[in-house]
Amino acid sequence: MEAGRKLRIIVTVVLLAALIVGITLMGVYIKLPSEANYDEVWTETDAEGNSTFDITEIESLEMGGDEFRILQLTDLHYRAGYKIAKSDELIRETVRLAEPDMIVITGDLVMATENNFYVEHVAELFSDIGIPWAVTYGNHDDEGRADKYYMGEIYENAAHSLYKNGPVNIGGTGNYAVNITKNGQPFYSVIMMDSGTYIDDYPEFSYGTFTAGQLYWYDRLQTGLLSAGYAHSLMFFHIPLPEYQIAFNEWEAKGSPAGEGTGERREEECHSLVNSGMFNKIKELGATTDVFVGHDHVNNYFVRYKDVWLHYGVKSTRQVYHDDDMIGGKLITLTGENAESAEVSVRDILLPE
Repeated sequence: MEAGRKLRIIVTVVLLAALIVGITLMGVYIKLPSEANYDEVWTETDAEGNSTFDITEIESLEMGGDEFRILQLTDLHYRAGYKIAKSDELIRETVRLAEPDMIVITGDLVMATENNFYVEHVAELFSDIGIPWAVTYGNHDDEGRADKYYMGEIYENAAHSLYKNGPVNIGGTGNYAVNITKNGQPFYSVIMMDSGTYIDDYPEFSYGTFTAGQLYWYDRLQTGLLSAGYAHSLMFFHIPLPEYQIAFNEWEAKGSPAGEGTGERREEECHSLVNSGMFNKIKELGATTDVFVGHDHVNNYFVRYKDVWLHYGVKSTRQVYHDDDMIGGKLITLTGENAESAEVSVRDILLPE
C-alpha cells in the first residue's frame, strides 16, 4: 500500500515537472501576437490625384558642424547569453572610436528562437548609448518568436531611435528615410530598406530581394526628395545586390585600380539569385551615390560600379562566423557646403584582435 502511494507521488511529480517544462518551452517557441499598422498604407497620390509625398513626415537630423558622421554596424547576431557582455563591449568601443552623429545597423541584429528577448536588449543598449540610431532587417532577425512588426514596435518606441515600420503594402518592413540638414537646408538623405529573407518559391535556395512595390516606393520617395532639394542619398540594407559580385569581378579583372575600389573579398557574395532591378532603378534616378550592406561576414570591400559606390559593412561582434581581424564598423563622413557640393568619405573602424 505504501509502495503504491509513493509511486503515485512520483508519477504526479514527474507529470507536474513535464507540464512546467512544456509551458516554459511553449513560452519560448510559440510566436508572439503581432499586427501590422494598417493605418500606414502608401499610395502615390490621394483621392484627388495629388502627390502624397510630404517632406515633413520624414525625420531629419541637423549637421552640427563641418561634417556629419554615420557609423554602420552590421550582423550583431545576438543569440548566446554568455556572449552578450562581450558583444556590448565591442559595440560600445566601436562607437567610442567613431564618434558618430548617427548609427545605422544593417540587419541580423538578432538570431535566436527567443529573439524577442535579444531585441529588447539591443534596443536598451542603443538607447543607453544615446546617439540617434536606425535599423534595417536581415534574413535572420525574425527567425524566432517575434516577427518584424513586434520587433518594430520595440525599436520605434526606444529612446533615440529613428526606426519606422513604414508602409505595409509595398513589401518588407522598415522601409523609411531620414534626412540630414545643414543650417536648416537640405543636405543628404539616408534611405533604409528591407531586402527580404528568402525566396521560398524559387527552384533552388535563394536569399531574398526587393519587391516591385519597394522599387516603386523608392522611385517616388527619391523623386520627392529631389524635388525638395535633397540632391543625393545613401542607401542601407542587408543582402547585397547581384551587382556587387559583378562589380568586384570587373574591378579585379582590371587589376584592382585604387581609385575604383579597395578592400577584400574573403567569401563569395551571398546575393539573391533573382535580380529585382534595384540597381537599375538607382542608376535611373541618379541620386543614390553609395549603397551599404552586410550579410557576408568576412567581405570588406567597396567598389565603384557605373558611378555608384557599393560598400560592405564590417561585422560588429564575434557571434556566429567571423574573422578576428575584421570586427568593428564602417564610418561614413558627409562634408560640403550644401547639397550639391556634398561629398562622401568612408573608412573602417577595426578593433584589435
